[in-house]
Amino acid sequence: MDAEEVVNRTEVVKEVISMLANGPAEKWNWYYRTRQFDEAIELKAQDAMLLDFDYENRNVMYQCINDRFARKAPIDYLEFGVAGGVSMKHWLDINPNPESRFYGFDSFEGLPEDWTASSPKGSFSQEGIVPDLQDKRVRFIKGLFQETVEPFLRIFKPRNKLVVHMDADLYSSTLYCLMHLNRHLLPGSIILFDEFNSRNCSDECAALADYCKACHRDFKMLARREDNMKVAVEML
Repeated sequence: MDAEEVVNRTEVVKEVISMLANGPAEKWNWYYRTRQFDEAIELKAQDAMLLDFDYENRNVMYQCINDRFARKAPIDYLEFGVAGGVSMKHWLDINPNPESRFYGFDSFEGLPEDWTASSPKGSFSQEGIVPDLQDKRVRFIKGLFQETVEPFLRIFKPRNKLVVHMDADLYSSTLYCLMHLNRHLLPGSIILFDEFNSRNCSDECAALADYCKACHRDFKMLARREDNMKVAVEML
């Protein structure tokens, strides 16, 4: 073991001892999730297409996925966390195929629980108002995911390639949706994550890892922003 490795391990031990003595439970969770990302998901990220775009210019990712991986074919698009409908509008524009179907899930009353310090419960509320996107291919399912997703998926029959947009932010909401989607996430299905490594990988990233472990699933990463905040994966 060289001197640099000794120093690195010493720093890890010091950090763990500090957390044992003083750290809150959240710190332990973040530490575990960050290591989980470094050891598993980061390896997949090395083979993904690297996209350069500003945080708010998400349509670059959408266009890439639609053109390269969905191949502009008709899709069944499910979005979890619609808010004002910006992402949904982008997808309606880039995939004009009349056979495509678009479904948006949201309570339109904001986050059901606290997320970050700047995004407490109720953030992103649309005061219950559903976006008016003027496209007959789109349908909004209003309500909490725990009230709407399972009844919808019980009768949903995919007709096209499945593209899922996860913008639920919260670990609990993301994991709930992924678990219920499992029977529809056939190999080749695409999932986009909008806040993948937020809060030290303890939300969407953690939900994907736990879902895959629980359901014996795996994925490959198709595309990502350099900071891994926004990624697209394909289920295997």
